[in-house]
Amino acid sequence: MNDELTNLLEAAMLKEVASGAFYTEGQKKTDDPGARALLKELADMERGHLEMLRKLNQRNHPPSHWRRNKAALLRLGDYLSGGESLEEAVLQDTLVFAIKQEQKAAYFYSQMKAVFTDVEAKSLCQHLIDEENEHQRKLELFYDDYVFAED
Repeated sequence: MNDELTNLLEAAMLKEVASGAFYTEGQKKTDDPGARALLKELADMERGHLEMLRKLNQRNHPPSHWRRNKAALLRLGDYLSGGESLEEAVLQDTLVFAIKQEQKAAYFYSQMKAVFTDVEAKSLCQHLIDEENEHQRKLELFYDDYVFAED
C-alpha cells in the first residue's frame, strides 16, 4: 500500500476513534433520553466506519471504484446556531452539534482529497465524504421532522 493511502487510513481511523469516544462520553453529559439515544447511535456509526477502515487496511488496498452516494443536504449546519457543547444538551442541541460534526468531517476529508495525488487515496476520501454527507443528511431530516413536527 502506498504512503498516502496508509497515512489516510491511519488518520481516518484515529478520527473515527476520537469521534466515537466523544459521542460515548457525551451520553454521560445529558439527562435527555432522546439525546442519549442519538449519541449512542452516532457512536455506533463511528464504530462502523472504524471497522470498515480497519478491514481496508488489513486487505492492503481499498476498492478501486466506490459506489457514489450523493446525499442531498439541507445545509442546516450553515444556518443553525448553538450546538457547541454536549454539556446538558437536549435532543435539539445534540442534533445541531452532530450535524456540525458531520459537516466538519466531510470538510476534513475533502481537504485530504485535495492534497493527495494517489487515485486510490482520492477515491477513499470521496467515499468518506459521501458517508459523512449521508450521516449529515439523516441528521438534518431528523432535525427537520423533530423541530418542525406538527402537533
